Amino acid sequence: LFRENHRTMDFWSGNGLLFVVGVCVCVVVGCVEGFDIPVEENGAFKQLFDLAAAAREVNGGVGADFQTLMLPMRDGVKLWTAVVDLHKPGGFPSLIIRSPYGPEETENLADLFVPFGLISVMQNQRGTGQSEGNFTFWGDAANDEEDTIAWIKSQPWSNGQVYLMGASADGINSLLALRKKQNELAHWAIFATGQGYETPFQNGALKLHLSHSWLKGMQKYRPNAPSYFDVLLDHEGISPWWNNRTLSDYSTVDFPAVFWAGWYDIFLQTMIETWLGFQFKSALPGRDRLVIGPRGHCLTEHPLLFPHDRMAELWSFDSALLLYLNGTFSDEHRKSYNRIAEKYVGGSLGDHTPASNLSTITMYIMGPAPVWDPEEVITNNPVWEDRVGMYWTSLPFFPAYLARRFYFTQGNKLSMLSPTSSSNMSFNYDPNHPVPTIGGNNLDLACGPHDQRPVENRTDVLLFTSDVLIEDVYVLGRITATLYVSSNCTDTDFTVKVTDVYPDVRSGASVLISDTIIRMRWRDNDTTPVHMVPGDVYEVKVEHWITGYVFNKGHRIRYAVSSSNNDRFSPNPNNGNYVREGGPLITAHNTVFIGGDRASFVEFPCVTADQVPPNVVPVQ
Repeated sequence: LFRENHRTMDFWSGNGLLFVVGVCVCVVVGCVEGFDIPVEENGAFKQLFDLAAAAREVNGGVGADFQTLMLPMRDGVKLWTAVVDLHKPGGFPSLIIRSPYGPEETENLADLFVPFGLISVMQNQRGTGQSEGNFTFWGDAANDEEDTIAWIKSQPWSNGQVYLMGASADGINSLLALRKKQNELAHWAIFATGQGYETPFQNGALKLHLSHSWLKGMQKYRPNAPSYFDVLLDHEGISPWWNNRTLSDYSTVDFPAVFWAGWYDIFLQTMIETWLGFQFKSALPGRDRLVIGPRGHCLTEHPLLFPHDRMAELWSFDSALLLYLNGTFSDEHRKSYNRIAEKYVGGSLGDHTPASNLSTITMYIMGPAPVWDPEEVITNNPVWEDRVGMYWTSLPFFPAYLARRFYFTQGNKLSMLSPTSSSNMSFNYDPNHPVPTIGGNNLDLACGPHDQRPVENRTDVLLFTSDVLIEDVYVLGRITATLYVSSNCTDTDFTVKVTDVYPDVRSGASVLISDTIIRMRWRDNDTTPVHMVPGDVYEVKVEHWITGYVFNKGHRIRYAVSSSNNDRFSPNPNNGNYVREGGPLITAHNTVFIGGDRASFVEFPCVTADQVPPNVVPVQ
C-alpha cells in the first residue's frame, strides 16, 4: 500500500484552480428501533449533529424548512425525499444525503449548509425509513442515485450543480452508486467504504456484532422480508453477488473528493483503499484529500484521550465547503464557517492551519495517554510532558517505511534475533468459551484503545513482549505477522493483537493499538474454502489495518495470539462448516511454531520522526 511512489497534484493551493469534489457521505440519524444503543451516542453521527447544531445556533437558532414528497424511481418505487427551502428565489447548488435511517434527524444535517446557500436534498434509501421497496444491500444504489440527480437538475430551484455527502451507511450507498457515472461535482465521504465484501467479513471471518446489530436495525423497516442476516450469510465467500456491491472500476469518478477516516473506525482499511482508487485510478486522479482522525465511529469513549482530535471534522468540513462552493468561498462564508467552528469547539479556534493550506493526507499520529485510567483522563486530564505522539501531520503521501521484524521466542519475548532452535507453543481453543472483545474497530461495542489485561491471563492467549524500548518507535502503515501454525481441526481461527505496554509507574496497562484475524479455511482465497489437514503446518500472513502510532521510550510492545475475539468476530466452531450451516462446537488444539525454519514473526512499518513532523497547527 505504501511502497509505490505516486505523483500527486496540489490543486488545493491558491493557484486559481479549484476542482469540485464529489462528496459521498452516509449519515445515520435518529434512534433506530432495534439498535442496542441510540444512534446519537455513536461518534460518527454525534460529531456531525454537533456541527449541525452549532450551525443552527449561528443561523439564529432557526432550523431549515422542508418540503417532502415521494419521488418515483425508474421502476415505479417511490422514495421519501425532503428538500430544504431557502426562502429566496434563484437557482442554487444542491447537496444530496441519502440515508437508511428514517427522516427524523436526517434533516438536521441540512443546517450545516444553509449558511452557505446550499439546497439539501434528503432521501431515505430504498426499503428503509418511509421509502418504498426492499433493502437490497445497495444493489440499486447506482440507479436510484442517477434518477434522483436527474430530478434535482430539472427543478427550477437548481442551478444544475449537484454534490454528494454520506457518512457510514449513507456513504456506502453513495460510493457504490459510482458503479455508474453520476452527474455530481463533489464528494465528501465520512467513515464509509466502496468495498462490499470486506464490510461484514475480515480475512474470511464474520464481523458478528457489527453485521448482526446493524442488519437487525434495518430489518425493523421490513419485518416480513427474508432475514437480512441470513441473506448475508448466504454470501460468506466472494461471489458475483458481491460485484454489484463493490466499487472496483474508478473510471466513473471524474471529480475530486474529501475522505474523512478514523484509526479506530469500522471501515478504516477499505476506506483508505477506496481513497487510493479515487486518487490514482479515477478519470481525474491526484485530486483527492484524506483526513484520518483517531476515532471514526468510536467517539464517546475516552472523550479527552486525544487532544485536538476535533480538528478532523473541522478540516474535513472546511475542505468539503471549498469544493461545494466551487471556488466562491467568500469572506462572508469564511466568517460563517469560523463562527460554526468556534461554537462547535466551545471557544476560539486560535491559531490553526486552514484546510486550504493542508497537503494531500492529514493524519493524527497517536501516542500513549498520560496514564491509563480512563476516569482520571476524563476528570483530571493530566499532562505528561515527555510523551511523544498525539499530534497532527500533513503530507503529500504516506512516507516510505523500514520494516522492523520481531521474532517470537519460547520465553514469551519479541526479539530482533530469530531463535536458532525450533520449538512451539500450544493452547486449547474452546468455542464455548471464547475470548471476549475489549475495544477495537467496533460499532455498538466497546471501541477504541482499551486495556487488554483482563483477557491476557487466559490459557488460550499467547503473549510475546519486547524488552523496554530505549527509543521512540514510530509506526505508520500495516503491521504484518507471518505465523507458522497447525491445528487438530480442519478449520480454526488465529486472532492477533498489538498492544502498547505502559511502564508500571504509569499503570502497566496493555493498551490495544490494532487487532485482526484470519479464518483458516479462507487463507488461500476469498472464493473457495480450503480446509486444513489436521497436524499439517501452515505459513499464513496476517495483515493488520493501517495505523499511525508512536510507541514511546520506556514502554514495551506486545503481540498476542489466540483463536477468538467475540463478539467482534464470530467464534469459529472448528468444524469446517460455513457460518450458516452451524454444526458441533469442537475444541481445537492450536499450535504456533517458533524459531528455526518455522520462525513466526511480526513486522512493524517504522518511520522516523522527521517523516511525520507536527507541521500543522494545533501541534499538541
